[in-house]
Amino acid sequence: MRAPAELHFSLDEFAARLAALRQRMVAAGIDVLLLTTPENIYYLSGYQTPGYYFYLALVVPVDGEPVLIPPPHEESLVDALSIFPTYRLYRDTNDWIALTRDVLLELGAERGRVGVENGSWFLTSRDYLRLAAMLGEARLVDGSGLVEQGRMIKSARELEYMRAAARAAQAGVAEGLGAIRAGATEAEVAIAIHRGQLGAGSEYPAMPSFVTSGLRSLQVHATWSPKRLAAGEVVFIEVPGVLHRYHAALTRAAWLGGDPPDRLLRAVEVGQDALARAKAAIRPGRPASEAFEAARERIDSANVGYRQGRRVGYAMGTAFPPGWDEGHIISLNRNEPRPLQPGMVFHVITTMRLAGLGAIGMSDTVLVTASGSETLTADIPPGLTLRP
Repeated sequence: MRAPAELHFSLDEFAARLAALRQRMVAAGIDVLLLTTPENIYYLSGYQTPGYYFYLALVVPVDGEPVLIPPPHEESLVDALSIFPTYRLYRDTNDWIALTRDVLLELGAERGRVGVENGSWFLTSRDYLRLAAMLGEARLVDGSGLVEQGRMIKSARELEYMRAAARAAQAGVAEGLGAIRAGATEAEVAIAIHRGQLGAGSEYPAMPSFVTSGLRSLQVHATWSPKRLAAGEVVFIEVPGVLHRYHAALTRAAWLGGDPPDRLLRAVEVGQDALARAKAAIRPGRPASEAFEAARERIDSANVGYRQGRRVGYAMGTAFPPGWDEGHIISLNRNEPRPLQPGMVFHVITTMRLAGLGAIGMSDTVLVTASGSETLTADIPPGLTLRP
């Protein structure tokens, strides 16, 4: 282990992450773990790149130095970012799976159990099958989730970055809300969001901000368009912030021109109350499903034309495109019995999409504390912003 030019966590913290992972590997009977998920590689090594459209891997033995296999042309990034000095660079014309086999064999995996992230988006079935055929007597087993178990609980430094990300997200929301006016385009609101977000120190996020208006806001995950904002419309914005790949996000809504319809105001009241109830249910030791039920019961009983059929929150942390969340690790959902623990962070969402009106944006990034929860995006209260 070495200190590279850019070091965002102490070597002691990296060493603790690696030691804890190795304990889980031993418990799972895994001799060597092959990682291909960018977030997991970054979490253990400090190495990051947007170039994971090429093959990228980190090979972690139970004993000995891990070996990084970075994409072509990125030796300068390895030197600048990775805490592990050992790496095997390949050219884009080389056989990266043959190289991976060679590394695994060097680390003593000839007849051992090699953990592979079967749930990774970045290990193709072609590469998996070729690796299995090349390894001979070594046995490939599923090592999915071993690194993620460590990522669930954020350290003090991780939370420092997430607080900064939350400030950047809030700056983007504030600028975006201020740019809403009749005749402006959704794209112009997005420009304002990016100005605030980047001006507050955000890096590029793992997903774009979402800006929609009127009935377009019923389209989940739609981004900004040339559409002009008109009086009598709702405007929906969902904005992330990110520092050193650690994300926070919040969602807010505005009404443009005149008095909002009573049905919309009623839905906003319900959404605010549901969000508050979900936060109140976020306490250490309680199952994650309790926060879901607290919000669902409030929304489903309100008769506002919307029922809560999906999770009300997902874990947040380190992320690369195509997604900014850690919901695959843990979410606030009806079927999640695992207890909440201090240091977990969630994007808690009670957004409602109302037929004929649009989306009521309502979400915050929330930290589980020793005694309850803390809203990291509390500077902009949830509710409906009225714009003339």
